[in-house]
Amino acid sequence: MTVKDQLKSEIDRLDERYLGLVYKIVCQFPRDPGKAREKTWDQEIAMLFQEISDSGGLDIRDPEKWQQEIRKDRSLTFREA
Repeated sequence: MTVKDQLKSEIDRLDERYLGLVYKIVCQFPRDPGKAREKTWDQEIAMLFQEISDSGGLDIRDPEKWQQEIRKDRSLTFREA
């Protein structure tokens, strides 16, 4: 069994409460530049926005009108007008 396999085995046996901490610790170590890196959350979000843009956006024809409609005053719960 390799060290990598041992580490995976130990992580699998960890209490769920400590997985976040282990992840943060492991992320502090230097990476092998030759190995592919998983996408970060920022990269995932950027890709989603790019997909939306590539597909034509959100079909907002008049951005100013759309913003005015979204921001129009609404009555607030438990507040008098």
